[in-house]
Parts: sequence; C-alpha cells; structure tokens
Amino acid sequence: VMDYVAPAEDVRTQVKVHGDGYVVQAAIPWALIGVKPEKGLVLRADFGVTHGDPGGTRTRLRTHWNNQHTGLVDDAVFELQMEPRNWGEIELE
Repeated sequence: VMDYVAPAEDVRTQVKVHGDGYVVQAAIPWALIGVKPEKGLVLRADFGVTHGDPGGTRTRLRTHWNNQHTGLVDDAVFELQMEPRNWGEIELE
C-alpha cells in the first residue's frame, strides 16, 4: 500500500550526463524511509525513471533497475503502482 507520494526536502540528487547516457546519484536519509541500517540487512526495492518526450510534456518510456515489466507508458495511475514481486534485493555491507 502506498499512502502518498510527496517531495522530501532532505533528499539530495545529482545527475551526470555521459555521451548518450547518464548516472543519477541519490542520497536518501535512512530515517526518511524508516530503516535502521546494519551490516547484512537485506532490503527489497526498485528504482525507476520515467523518460519524457522531446518537449518534456508526456512520458514516453519507463525503466527500472530490476522490474522489467515496464512497457506501460502514458498512464500515471499504473506507472505509480508498486510491484514488489518484481523488486530486487539490496544487501548492506
């Protein structure tokens, strides 16, 4: 269940463009997502991006780190749906 989606002022992001691609780095405070980090902790998660058209007005592509069921575009309701069965695992070191 997703209660709501809202901007978080203490999240920091940085985007670096490299040729025809890019790298996005995000710093998200553990407290913001309710996790106490410890070695060996395994989290299930996914990270996604919606890509716009050249004019920046419509979503034309949706890609995720682990979820390959991302062909749906132009439907904000389904683009925001969480699909935990398609998430990957992240182990903290």
